[in-house]
Amino acid sequence: MRPASILSEALRNLVTGTTRAAVLGLALFAVTAGLAIVDTRYIVGLERQAAEFVASGASVRTLVAEGMTDGESCELLTESPAIRSSGALREADALELSAMPADPLPVYEVTPGLAALLGVAGTAAEGVWLPAPLAETLGVRPGERLDTGSGPMTVAGTYDHPDDGRDRRLGHAVLVPRIPTATFDECWAEVWPVSEAADALVYAAADVVPDATTTITIGQLNTAQGTDFDATAQFAARPTRHAAAGCAAAGFALGFAAVRLRRLEIAGALHVGVGRGALLAQTAIETGAWALGALAMAVGALACAAGIGNPADTAEVFAIGLRGPGAAALTAVLGAACALLLIREKHLFRYFKGR
Repeated sequence: MRPASILSEALRNLVTGTTRAAVLGLALFAVTAGLAIVDTRYIVGLERQAAEFVASGASVRTLVAEGMTDGESCELLTESPAIRSSGALREADALELSAMPADPLPVYEVTPGLAALLGVAGTAAEGVWLPAPLAETLGVRPGERLDTGSGPMTVAGTYDHPDDGRDRRLGHAVLVPRIPTATFDECWAEVWPVSEAADALVYAAADVVPDATTTITIGQLNTAQGTDFDATAQFAARPTRHAAAGCAAAGFALGFAAVRLRRLEIAGALHVGVGRGALLAQTAIETGAWALGALAMAVGALACAAGIGNPADTAEVFAIGLRGPGAAALTAVLGAACALLLIREKHLFRYFKGR
């Protein structure tokens, strides 16, 4: 048969309903989109858990080495891809406010890198950092001056440090930025993903002195969300990880069944001299039409499923979910081709009797 004739016959079968394209397309969409959406929503759930873990400060590792924390080494930890931000701090003398002379505020001298870790927001180039609730209580904003017993101080920025299980010390304190070329007591580093290898890097901020009596420890800023969150392991072990394989199997089964149901028609075509290659091409066109229709509908459904409530990269989650429906569209054509190849002209009367 000529290509034009093959295409014409395939289109005729699609239009007249011989292919059952609408039913098969909806069936493929229901099965594959359903599996893919369940997997996608599970991944979005993992993304939310990871975002909550990081937002709570649970991913911040706190190295405590009093008098032995090298400020520059702590700042340079961010050169590692596993460490997003880092900064050192040490306690200083309390600060008396003119408005609250009887209630001095704790003060911590910190390195500039701690601004990124705490999410300091402000406009002034120099000055101190205050927790946002404290700044509101004192009635000052970034760029404004704060009267203290040591003279006026500019509020350079504010940061959020809620009482949600994290270290409370910075929730009601004044932070004074200092150059990192000094010795501090602690180094805070936001590590993601959390790993023992990253902890080893954080230990490098300690300037170990032989025979020193100071104990070096490493902990966690907030343990309320748990001590560890292995996102990679949870993703690999998720119960929906075989959704793509299930979609591929469903596509193959539907494609195979769609052609097998038409075995009498196909055997008859072979009997009157239609070549198997032409029938394969015709079947691929017909199957591809309803399989691609199902894939198009799945794309829209998955776009919604991947975007709703997702705090991370929607495109990445969408791409993972789309593997199943995409594979199903291909395996549907493959299943149809396999079914056609198993149909024999010599079985025409058997197919006729068994219809």
